[in-house]
Amino acid sequence: MSKSTRQQAIVDIVSKQSIPNQAVLSEELRKLEFEVTQATLSRDIAELNLVKSKDGYRLPENAGGIEGSPIPDPVGALRRLIVKVDDVQNLLVIRTRRSSAQQVGMVIDNNAMFNKVVGTIAGDDTVLAITRSTEDALDLKKIIVELVD
Repeated sequence: MSKSTRQQAIVDIVSKQSIPNQAVLSEELRKLEFEVTQATLSRDIAELNLVKSKDGYRLPENAGGIEGSPIPDPVGALRRLIVKVDDVQNLLVIRTRRSSAQQVGMVIDNNAMFNKVVGTIAGDDTVLAITRSTEDALDLKKIIVELVD
């Protein structure tokens, strides 16, 4: 079976159930008659931009709001969309380009590099990122500023 067929199967599996690790994903693929090596599975995970969270592998969502569609380059999306970042105690106020706040919020919520974020609230051009402490907010601000500069 083709690479695109296999990757679509991975998207379907991850969208429908919790997949805690590559071994479980490999077993689910085997049930669908896909035999993959660990190296191939790792490449597929990277190409699909799967995000490993405490609940297992997940797909980030894209700008168009189509659920389950990966953002090809989440860091690039942040670079293009974030305009300004301000910190207020344990909160970050992230200004984005018009109509981009929800995409930025999804990238932050679904990317392991932003694990200090408890949650986000997104409007049209502003994201409120909530952390547990002022220190976490400052660390997060530093990460975001380094990414977008």
